[in-house]
Amino acid sequence: MLCSCCVAPIFTSMYERSARLGPSLAMMLAAPALNPAALILTFMLFDYKIATTRAAASIAAVLFVGIIADKMSVEMRVPWEVDDTLSNRSGRSHLLRFMGSCVQIALRVIPLIIIGVLISTIIVQWLPVRAFTSPQAKLAAVIVVATFAVPLALPTFFEIPLAFVLLGSGAPVGAALALLIAGPAINLPSLFTIMRSTSLKVAATVAALVWVIAVVSGILANSL
Repeated sequence: MLCSCCVAPIFTSMYERSARLGPSLAMMLAAPALNPAALILTFMLFDYKIATTRAAASIAAVLFVGIIADKMSVEMRVPWEVDDTLSNRSGRSHLLRFMGSCVQIALRVIPLIIIGVLISTIIVQWLPVRAFTSPQAKLAAVIVVATFAVPLALPTFFEIPLAFVLLGSGAPVGAALALLIAGPAINLPSLFTIMRSTSLKVAATVAALVWVIAVVSGILANSL
């Protein structure tokens, strides 16, 4: 039940220790995308078609994005050596290091979350969603929303009120669904974390696959 920013350091640690990209990415996507509380709220507040499609798309992202990214990337070996001095450190030393890491993560992540919230609010206010209500423009609405949702850093559950705002503004159902899928799954800070731990190609592959899943799900929702 972690957001994509909070789970990013866990992905780094897991990947460095295991050197297995697929499972590490699956864990990173599952934490925000399959958040039980967010899924329950989606089923409670939205039409069952939207909720079911979001759950199915999130499961597909968790199962296949990591595998595909692993296959498309060159094989990497992550060096990891056990620090013998760790066993000699006191519990207080471990606690101080943990608190220091939390502070560093907060200093890097919180400003990005604030920027993401501000940008998403501006997009919702200025995006001409009423222009996307015609049948010919529904696909464009899904693509535009998915494109903006992938890099945005959204706090946990924030995608739900944003989706309501889109629907209330006249956007098609597929656009709201694309936001519900791509918004929590990945964002720019987590993509930077993936790139720093692996490569630009892996980060771009993950972003592209999440975008494709969101767009395909949005198109499917529009046709239902």
